This record gives sequence, structure tokens and C-alpha cells, in this order.
Amino acid sequence: MKKAPYMVPQSKKVRVIIDTDCHCEADDQYAVAHQLMTPKFDVMGITAIHYANRFNGLSAADSMNRSFDEAQRIVDLMGLSGDVSVYRGCSEKLSDDISPVDSEASRFIIDEAMKDDPQPLFIAAQGAVTNIASALLMSPGIAGRMTIIWIGGGEYPVGGLEFNTMNDPIAANILMDSSVELWQVPRSVYCTMRVSFATLYDRVYPHGELGKYLYEHLVEYSSNLSVPPAIREQFARNGMSAAAVSASYPGGESWSLGDSPVVGLMLTDHEGQYKMEGAPRFEPESCNYILRPENPRKIRVYISIDSHFILEDFFAKLKYHFGE
Repeated sequence: MKKAPYMVPQSKKVRVIIDTDCHCEADDQYAVAHQLMTPKFDVMGITAIHYANRFNGLSAADSMNRSFDEAQRIVDLMGLSGDVSVYRGCSEKLSDDISPVDSEASRFIIDEAMKDDPQPLFIAAQGAVTNIASALLMSPGIAGRMTIIWIGGGEYPVGGLEFNTMNDPIAANILMDSSVELWQVPRSVYCTMRVSFATLYDRVYPHGELGKYLYEHLVEYSSNLSVPPAIREQFARNGMSAAAVSASYPGGESWSLGDSPVVGLMLTDHEGQYKMEGAPRFEPESCNYILRPENPRKIRVYISIDSHFILEDFFAKLKYHFGE
């Protein structure tokens, strides 16, 4: 990629680990590419996370390996092979809150957190948090040496079957109960990262093999997606017919780039768009919140995101690096 047209002082840069279920759906790829194009970020590596759940029939190991391959594909399309390493993550979700799942991803997180480096370390958690929770169980001392931005959790105050939570609720609870600095972006916020296919065709598709792939993969994925049973049941409880559900999810010519808030919050932390909450826990089956407002352990919970800022930054960087 080309050198950025402006300089970011070293004192303003942050180290980043991208923890991604990159093969799941089609928005992780946008967030991964965006982070790799951002000069404020020193991306230390990408860790692949599983996305197997009760609906898709995949094993955790298979889905993690697919995420690994997809993250490597994005790195290759960007011409960064050999410059950015991808690490395999945990091959299963946690069975309890004391037993980590060892993986090269978890060990990489520990090694990076323990480095004597003045640049702060952020982990962009774009899926289940098994890799991160395992690292915390293996080396509790890393909790004070990094910040986690997690795309996950249902809408407050109830919660519910949000995808990233239900793929490992035990791991999510380990994060909530730890002392690590945690910025949570719940579903009600990350779903506001909506963009139309017409916009993506205009602003993404023309820009190199990367833009072409990002656009075509997302449109194809959306066209082939069937409505998961949990979402069908949720809509049905609100009185929607099966035909109305199919027409509404996915919408047919739009998508929510729900993982991209991690980029925006590391660029500027959106002061005033979050509240400090006593860290809740999740009920393992329903993934409903067990609220703990008096909990002295506080986390940031974002209540809004500047989607325009994030999308325009992505479009501009993609055009600069991969446009003709």
C-alpha cells in the first residue's frame, strides 16, 4: 500500500490486535481492511476466532479455520502477505470459567500484552471472546495492560440472543468479571452502521481487487442468507408473517457493517456517546443481562456511534490506497 498522505506522530499511534470471526457473514472483512489501512494503528497481528453456534451446524474448529483463511485472504488482497501475521484461535468455546482453551492466538495476545512498549494496546474484538478470555485465564496479569473494544451483547437493559455473546457466554462473563478495560458496543449500537448496496457499488466496488471482493462477497452472502430460526421466532412474536420476515432480514439491498465501530472508537473514542455501567453478567442460555448497577467494576457501554465518520473514513482510505 502507499504511504499515507499525512503523518501520524508516534505518540498518537496505538498497537492493535484484530480478533475476528472473519468468515462469518461479510462485515468483518471491511473492519479488518479498514484497520490495516489506518496509519494511527500498528496492527501487530490478526487472531482468528470461531463462530460456530446452535444454528449453523459448524464445529468451532472448522469455523475458526475458515476465519483464519478469510483473514489471510484479506491480507493477501491488500498486498500485505509477510507483513501481517494471522494466528489460529481457540478450537472450542470455554467449558467453564477456570479452564482456558490453549491456542496460538491466546498466546500471541499474552506475548503482545507483556511487551515493554509505551504504545497502548487495543484488541478489536469482532466476535466471540474465547481467545481473549483464555489469554486472561492463562495470564491474569495482562488485564491491566490492554483495552478491549467488544462488538457484542444485546440491547440494554434486557439483552438476548446476540450472536457474539451466544457463541461463548462463559468467555463474555470472564471479560465482564475481569479488571481489563472494556468498551462494549451492544447490538442496538453496532446495527446502526447501515449502508446500501448502491453506496457500496459506488464507493467500494471500483477500487481494485480488494474493493471488488468486498462488494461482491457481501452481496452474494446477503442473497444466499436464510433467516435463522431464532430471528424468525423473534419476529413472529411481534406478529410478522414468514413472508414479511424473509423480506425484512436481510433487507435485500443493505447491510450493517457492525464490526466497523472498533475502527472509529480507536480513531476517536466518541466522548459523550457512552455511559459507565457496573459490569453485568450474561445468563448462559438466554444471554439476557444480569444487571449489576452497584458493581464497582465499571465498563464503557456505547449508546451511539458516528457511522458517517467511520464509513467516510473507510471510503476515503480505500480510494486512496486501491483506487486508480
